[in-house]
Amino acid sequence: MIRTPLRPLARILEARAKGENPDSIERENLRLRHEEQRDKARGRAEGRLMVLGLAFFVAFTVIGGRMGLMASSQPTEPRTAATGAEILNQRADITDRNGRILATNLLTHSLYAHPKDMIDPARVAKELAAIFPELDAKALERRFSDGRSFLWLRRKLSPEQMQQVHDIGDPGLLFGPREMRLYPNGRLAAHVLGGASFGAEGVHSAEVIGTAGIEKAMDARLRDPAQGREPLALSIDMTIQATTTEVLEAGMKMMNAKGAAAVLMDV
Repeated sequence: MIRTPLRPLARILEARAKGENPDSIERENLRLRHEEQRDKARGRAEGRLMVLGLAFFVAFTVIGGRMGLMASSQPTEPRTAATGAEILNQRADITDRNGRILATNLLTHSLYAHPKDMIDPARVAKELAAIFPELDAKALERRFSDGRSFLWLRRKLSPEQMQQVHDIGDPGLLFGPREMRLYPNGRLAAHVLGGASFGAEGVHSAEVIGTAGIEKAMDARLRDPAQGREPLALSIDMTIQATTTEVLEAGMKMMNAKGAAAVLMDV
């Protein structure tokens, strides 16, 4: 880089010939050099600020667009397994011959955890053990801290239990919808109806399959989507069934019998 000398000989000789002070020439050249350096430094700083400002603008534009996209989308829970066949979780009701419900479905929820999203695993384990006495707080805390990303906790919850878990307030505890089989009349006609349990399970649903009785024998019919959830009507009359059960139980107690049975001849 070639710089102009602060005391050029030609200008000094000219100044002396005119009777001027040659030092003023050096001061003037020094001032001009400083101004030139200051202008170059300002230019470099302005260029850097412009690049930095452009980078921030692009970053905030991307973040704003992503936030807008997330705000406009429907919230969904993360899935725990690879996408496969859809779980058939709908099951038809079972009724007596007069259309009275013998078996139906009740909407409930399951409980699962994402330990890596938990804020305080030790506190969560302790409070879950207080809600569900069959859970061991120390064992649960170890499972929360062993590096796994997903953990089933309960297959079904009562509304009261769900509210208690919700009150814990930890983002690592999540709920999944479930349909469980409900028998409104208790044990009435249980020997005919049989029972049901969960089959294939996912985060968002679980299939209910028959394990005994009519529930098992007619499982394909009860789970058939083509039936449109049309109830399966049996030949049983719930009133006669309840009366027969009461008479048999009274007879067993009176006779001190080990068992009793009745057969309705004219269905």
